Amino acid sequence: MTEVLYSPSPVQREFHLCRADEALLGGAGGPGKSLALLMDPIETQLPIEHQRWKQGETDESQGWAIHFRREYPMLAETIDRAHRIFPRIDSGVKWDGDARLFRFSCGYKYQFGHLREALDWRIYDSRQFTHIGFDELWQFEEEQYMRLARRCRTSDPVLLKLRRIRSATIPAGNWVRRYFVDPCPKGRTLLVNKLRLDDGTEAERSRVFIPARLSDNPDVAFRRDYEANLRDSPTHIRLALLDGDWYAVAGAFFAEEWRPERHVVAPFKVPPGWYRFRSGDWGYKNPTVVLWWAADSDDNLVCYRERTWKRMDAGAVALAIKETETEAGEWDDAKDCSRLSGPMDTQIWEQRGTIGPTIFETMSAGGVWWDKCTKNRLQSVQQFIGRLKDDQGEVPAIRFFDTCTETIRTIPAIATSGTNPELPEDGGDDHWLDAVLYACMSRMGKGAKDERTPVWQEYDDEMAHARRKHLRQRQQGRYGYGSW
Repeated sequence: MTEVLYSPSPVQREFHLCRADEALLGGAGGPGKSLALLMDPIETQLPIEHQRWKQGETDESQGWAIHFRREYPMLAETIDRAHRIFPRIDSGVKWDGDARLFRFSCGYKYQFGHLREALDWRIYDSRQFTHIGFDELWQFEEEQYMRLARRCRTSDPVLLKLRRIRSATIPAGNWVRRYFVDPCPKGRTLLVNKLRLDDGTEAERSRVFIPARLSDNPDVAFRRDYEANLRDSPTHIRLALLDGDWYAVAGAFFAEEWRPERHVVAPFKVPPGWYRFRSGDWGYKNPTVVLWWAADSDDNLVCYRERTWKRMDAGAVALAIKETETEAGEWDDAKDCSRLSGPMDTQIWEQRGTIGPTIFETMSAGGVWWDKCTKNRLQSVQQFIGRLKDDQGEVPAIRFFDTCTETIRTIPAIATSGTNPELPEDGGDDHWLDAVLYACMSRMGKGAKDERTPVWQEYDDEMAHARRKHLRQRQQGRYGYGSW
């Protein structure tokens, strides 16, 4: 009877079969991430190297794997597990305790290392590894990861095609999330970086995030016991380690209400009878954020598009909105203005020490119209939370297309105010939240009547009249400009 030393679960097998240069197996606690990381070189490189050695293709394998933890004591359990498994894979494997290295019969080496100090990556300068693994990647500094990733290299043509950088971690709101998760929070999307080389040719480097959940662990008894422990934990710990939520942070203001599985949806075609509008938060050095919304007959909101611009003036933003809405059929070509309007940060109406037009006047001259938002942060937050918590029907009172990546990235990570626990922290990455709050406030008391009102009809006459007025003022030099 053949002894089964390791039988990978579906998500572990996916991790081993992945061909990306860099892969992160990340998410909830308990799915077997550390075991998958330990066994990855054994599954992907060692069998090939052992076969080459047996067939006489190589005298000694040039393969060299290294498995990192941030501090050496953290390696104890992993090394103990390796001592139990590796000799049963290869009876000729030797352990060098000083170097913390296993040497297999074919010459393949498997080493364990740590990077306690920020500059410990320098210890490995000029080294060559064919497999580099980082367990609990969130504990490492970005500089350590990036420096050591450049040590994944070999002159062996067979191993060159097999070399790989692999990591495992629980969720964290640091550089790991930004590098692997933020570009595609749902994961399993290959991110490819195209590079131009000195000889004129192109090369590619790829990375991917593979989500893991507790349910991926096939051990039913373990899952049940571990879930019971997590159910009794604080909210942010439960969301991170049980649900694999990368945006659940300690003190997150919307931790109890925000549910990606309910509030984030795949894009769908917005029915023609739904009322459409947009909301925005103005910025120049900070981002200008514009969100596009649709409301059904029950006033359930869907954010179906987001755009973000930085260091662009009002005219350029208006032009970008025009291009976006023209492509979507939301621009009235005959009147040369948008068919939509909606709430915007009140600062665009302010005269800021200039004799020229306000931001609002500049944008309206470009056919993009706005209404003044209602700036009542407490009330607007309550409106938003009310929509998030609305479980009266199958359709949530507010949803976001998963293409609105910055909105669904930033809102769950916003902390609670240190001075008022009833409010989210003001500042930082709250530009997308502000645009959402303006939208929620603008729909107070709105309802089913919008379905009977043709989309954007109520704005056409007012916009056309106001646009003609502003064009006349511009031609007369009202704002001190010949044209703007």
